[in-house]
Amino acid sequence: MSDAPTDSRAAEGEGLSDLLAPEADGVFAALADRTRRRILVRLADRPDDAGAVAADLGISRQAVAKHLRILVDSGLVIASPQQRRQVHAVRPDRIREISDLLGAVSRGWDRRLALVKEHAEHAEHAERAEPAE
Repeated sequence: MSDAPTDSRAAEGEGLSDLLAPEADGVFAALADRTRRRILVRLADRPDDAGAVAADLGISRQAVAKHLRILVDSGLVIASPQQRRQVHAVRPDRIREISDLLGAVSRGWDRRLALVKEHAEHAEHAERAEPAE
């Protein structure tokens, strides 16, 4: 098994370089916090302002505002002014990008595991084919 990428692996893995980009660090740091994930789930259900999210989740408005700032900076959430409040909403396109990146990693591991399985089956078949001494 060579570490040099084949043409198909290189073409399919182009998006994987984004996984190592500095922007990805912010996304994964944002997702690493359970409270921010709870806020994302809540906003996926219904876009809202920090006060409403805080009331629904039972945490302070200041804490929610801090977490929302991180989520907005990571690109996972967008804030838009509506009347006299900031309404926050999940960016499904950004969530999809992350899902696609992780899917590419998963497919890479699936290919590697299939090669290991194929190698093991080939070795087992060759072992059976050899005459016993």
